[in-house]
Amino acid sequence: MRAEEAASLLEPSLDPPVTKQSLGELDLNKIVTDPRLRHDLNFEHEIMFRPNTYGTRGVSKKREEDLYFEALAVELAFYINHQRSLILSSALERNCPLKGKRESHTSSNSRPRVPQMIIAIREVVKTLVPTDKWQTVDDQFDVDLRMQELEHGVCDIAGLVAWLGKLLLCSCSPMRDPVVTAMVTKTQEAISTQDAHQLVNSIKDLFGVLETMKLDVANHQIRYLRFYLLEDSIQYEQTQILSRIAAGWSISYERDWFETTHDCDEPEDRFSMFVNKVIDKVAARSSDLPLTFSADLDRLRALQHDFRLCHYHAACVATFRSTLRQLGRKDTLSDQSYAQIMQNIWAVIVGLGPLFEFGPHCAVTLQIVSEAFQVCDISALPDSNTLYYATLAFKDALDDTREVKSRVWNELARLVYLEADVIFDMSPLEILNRYDPGPAEPSDGPRKADLSLESVARRTAHVAVLHWRVWAPILYSQPAPGSDAPAESTNVTPAQEMSERPQTRISTSAVKASRPTIIPGQTPGPQSHSAATSQVSSRSPTPSYTAKFSDAERKFGE
Repeated sequence: MRAEEAASLLEPSLDPPVTKQSLGELDLNKIVTDPRLRHDLNFEHEIMFRPNTYGTRGVSKKREEDLYFEALAVELAFYINHQRSLILSSALERNCPLKGKRESHTSSNSRPRVPQMIIAIREVVKTLVPTDKWQTVDDQFDVDLRMQELEHGVCDIAGLVAWLGKLLLCSCSPMRDPVVTAMVTKTQEAISTQDAHQLVNSIKDLFGVLETMKLDVANHQIRYLRFYLLEDSIQYEQTQILSRIAAGWSISYERDWFETTHDCDEPEDRFSMFVNKVIDKVAARSSDLPLTFSADLDRLRALQHDFRLCHYHAACVATFRSTLRQLGRKDTLSDQSYAQIMQNIWAVIVGLGPLFEFGPHCAVTLQIVSEAFQVCDISALPDSNTLYYATLAFKDALDDTREVKSRVWNELARLVYLEADVIFDMSPLEILNRYDPGPAEPSDGPRKADLSLESVARRTAHVAVLHWRVWAPILYSQPAPGSDAPAESTNVTPAQEMSERPQTRISTSAVKASRPTIIPGQTPGPQSHSAATSQVSSRSPTPSYTAKFSDAERKFGE
């Protein structure tokens, strides 16, 4: 054996990339007890598991798989060559044990991967077939027997794979039948040609089939248990939170974040102040969030991004109107004309991608001035003075302390309160059906993302109301330590309290007085007050699988 082949046997893992342990995240008990999944079911109908192949974790996993199968190819080539030698050798050579030959050809430090591979296939298959088939699977994948057959060159790999293919066809989804059949055919061709690399590719396909079947089972279980998991999600989250608090988790920072500058004992006032806090976070550029929002971290970051887009769009409108005034034109355009102009400007903004985050962009400014020139019937190209004026106006409109953002914030607050008033008494399933009625009709392309301020308000209200239901009886509705307010009864758990106490419906008129209005020159969001916050902690090691949403992805295992 060459030195590079010996090295390839030593470096990679002895275990295949797909094992019972690696697929453990997809077991039913892990699904039912995953608090992040239980929470995310409130926001999306179509949640499906799929392999996590993104980011550094995906690159590392792919490299480990490649190294493993390269080492496995070297090992299988050795067995194939040994079988050829047995066929061509004398009866005495055929009776020689393989172990001695292996020691003379391989490093003494190398250990075989084939036994571990057989064990992994056996254990994964047993999780996919009925229990009455387990004994047959154990007999077919008897490690000692199969290794002895390989050592003596009599292992019927083609027959074993054909039997396994028939078993999987009886257990897998009909849509997987072509993949299983192709895997069996590919393996039989590799055996007939005695090509180790082709055999490894067929084994790789086999592991892919087993992983896909396990994903199918997990996704079916989510669909089957969805209603139960959704209706019980609030109480389950509260139980998990109370367990963490009992184990020593401190929520003093989160209490300070809520109580700072607010001294409200009435449920209506406390809820309205909480909604204001959430809106502040959505409108802020800072990514710092209380730990209580860890389950909604990705959603809140997406809301922050979309709010900035809405602010950017509003700044474009203000800059366009200011440019018209600079050119001596009165703002007498119809709504239809404005819609078409802003659609042209919006196309440029979308083309920028994340670059819009860095302030006024010259391409957007040029498009605004060009649209203004066209309205004013100016055929000349935009001059430098007008572009300079528009750039200053654009920069001023994007300033967080200016009137444009104040108007956007106040409009967002108005829409959020209206939406929160509508969904406050709805069940989690009713709220989900209101925002996501289920799979859309087949179309030629993906659903168009809604980046309007109304969409931001709906999603913000959804996050706020569900978060309030989980945390209000534990944190927000409880008096601060050392206050004179009477303590809540401790004879019932927060989950029981939420189910027994009638929900307070928050009317828009009732909360308008308690909602602060941002005036020009005042910075909206968390900059207008000092609240003690703690940044969401880093996640646990990245899981092997992700939950795929229709418009986003979220890794879980946290």
